[in-house]
Amino acid sequence: MLEPERRRQSVLRIYDALTAGRLHDESGDDLETIFWPDARHHRSAQPLGDGPSGARQLYRELQARLPGVVATVKRTVSDGEFVAVHWQASTDPRDEFSGESWCEFFRFAGDRVAEHWQLHAAVPPSTVSGRSVFGDAYQGTHGTEEGDAALTEINREIASAAFARFLEFDPTVVADHWGEVYLQHNESIPDGPDALRRSLAEIGGLPDEFRPSFTVVVTVAEGDLVWLLERVRVGKLTGLGVDIFRLADRRIVEHWDIPALRPDRRG
Repeated sequence: MLEPERRRQSVLRIYDALTAGRLHDESGDDLETIFWPDARHHRSAQPLGDGPSGARQLYRELQARLPGVVATVKRTVSDGEFVAVHWQASTDPRDEFSGESWCEFFRFAGDRVAEHWQLHAAVPPSTVSGRSVFGDAYQGTHGTEEGDAALTEINREIASAAFARFLEFDPTVVADHWGEVYLQHNESIPDGPDALRRSLAEIGGLPDEFRPSFTVVVTVAEGDLVWLLERVRVGKLTGLGVDIFRLADRRIVEHWDIPALRPDRRG
């Protein structure tokens, strides 16, 4: 098994163990072999301790909120030293409009996780598009003629450049980088590039104290998906956010996100 796939499979053990209720034994559960003892954890809520015990606290808090929780992985990426996972935490995994939407980024050092970022939000009961915050909707041609590795790097470069211009509230970025077919999994933004232009204008027009600023912390990519983990600041509040973009024929055609809803410090 190649190293990227081995790391992916190591992380996926967490969700099997969580669903099976095996994350309770400090001396021998799966977390002890996945995280280094000094692994650092980052989230938007109160800090966690280092190592396996910090991860265990995180998942126990989830089990307390949702007794009998089932972890359903929706998409993953393994890219260099990073693995990222988008998954649903719910007591009824058949209902994609239930539970919580989670995204986690894991940075490996050798064969274990040395750093970990986590964010989640309650799943909305509905979205303006009518599709869930998890599903895959785009059915077009993904344009893989350059080969998988080359395609990944092209998509990473395009999505990163597009997002950088988006953060400057540049209204021309939509025409330059988004497709005419653009499918949203956001709770309140409709499909299509016109809706994105309106959203961009609204955000750009906010007073400084209400306009979010973004710093990209990690960018990972695999095939047609590019993931960006961000530190988001609104006024004196900061938190983590994530945007996941699908690209086809060098255009952004689908989007999932978890917004930075919770402050993690005041400064």
